[in-house]
Amino acid sequence: MRKITGFNMTQTINVVDAMCGAGKTSWAIQQINENVGQKRKLAFGDSGEPLKYIYVTPFLKEVERIREATDIDFFEPEVKGTKIKSFEALITLGKSVATTHELFKKLDLDILDVIEGKGYTLIMDEVASVLEKYDITKSDIQMLIGQGTIEIGENDKVIWLDDDYTGKFSDMKILAESDNLILQNGIAMFWTMNTRAFEAFDEVYVLTYMFDGQTQCRYYMANDIKFKKHSVKNTDGHYELIDYDPTKEPRKETYEKLNIYLDDESNRKKSPLNSNYDSREKLTNQQRYYQLSSTWFRYTASPKDLKQLNNNLRNYFRQVIPTENEYIFWTTISDFAPTLKNAKCKWNKNNDRSSDNFVALNARATNSYGNCTSMAYVYNRFVNPLEKNFFREYGIEVDEDRLAVSDLIQFLFRGCIRNDEEMNCYIPAERMRTLLKRWADFEI
Repeated sequence: MRKITGFNMTQTINVVDAMCGAGKTSWAIQQINENVGQKRKLAFGDSGEPLKYIYVTPFLKEVERIREATDIDFFEPEVKGTKIKSFEALITLGKSVATTHELFKKLDLDILDVIEGKGYTLIMDEVASVLEKYDITKSDIQMLIGQGTIEIGENDKVIWLDDDYTGKFSDMKILAESDNLILQNGIAMFWTMNTRAFEAFDEVYVLTYMFDGQTQCRYYMANDIKFKKHSVKNTDGHYELIDYDPTKEPRKETYEKLNIYLDDESNRKKSPLNSNYDSREKLTNQQRYYQLSSTWFRYTASPKDLKQLNNNLRNYFRQVIPTENEYIFWTTISDFAPTLKNAKCKWNKNNDRSSDNFVALNARATNSYGNCTSMAYVYNRFVNPLEKNFFREYGIEVDEDRLAVSDLIQFLFRGCIRNDEEMNCYIPAERMRTLLKRWADFEI
């Protein structure tokens, strides 16, 4: 088992954990605007320097929103040269910066040192991608070790030994030299965000929902990073952070506005669209539990099953809940979107989301689908076994149910339910429907 070791981080991460629409982003904008002209606090008084922010959000459109809604000058890294160089130039000048999660992932130790010296506050809208599997085979790992190119150090950290290396694994060399690569059981590598990405800031705020179920929470636990959760209170348009209290969330009210396609409980029969897509006979409870999981799609579903799912989607949006395409959003595993797309569920092969109504499974912090009145979530979310084992090495267990319902709720709130309007939902996985009901009943 790997050791959980602290890294001298003195501050506590502030996690603003509240339902979509509760006012997390509004609080952040208010916080920035109310502190215009305030000076950076040091241990022995003010520094004389104004407060500076780095605001991180998933989408460029949200970057523009923050720039327009705040009363300080937020700068966005330019495309000229490279964005990372532009980012570095801006923080060297002490400018407040609004940028994306994708760019934030690329910050190296030198840039983080500059951030620490300048004294920034980080506001992270939605959780970051803090753990990703690095694409490399077991034989390539063994080759690099055998050639003396890498070695495995304490806590399974990958250490790069060949300073003059150029070749196929040059990107891996950069990650290893940033102290970001870990070997898992000798067969897989994971990139992890360097903990300095949070240590370098004076204050850190993470705006999200159901943080306990997310990978970033487990990453904090694995690195002994302390965090405190807060709820948001809205009093006549003024927002404040209060002690975390999920019992105040309007879960039941939200659930009642979801018109979910359910089984007919009056005669204990399965509704066709929730059961006809699996051609196996006499399914066990365990088999039903894993329907529509990644494993089911890749190894269990027959072409006939996938065709039936395709038909179900089309029938739902044409016959069950007739909906114009512009008011539909839907999702599934991206590899199977081309198979399930149809006249109602559009999917653009060039990933041009403006040309279809497909939304990625992990979509967050976008308001682009707030006019959509009907949705389909064709997936049953489980944690990748390698990721589960990664955290188990630290003695940390993954709550798969909490993670699954967290992702589902995030997806639901891309649609009109975020505006407190009724929304039609096709969720064919029995487990996901059950988890959603348990969430509404405060059982999760």
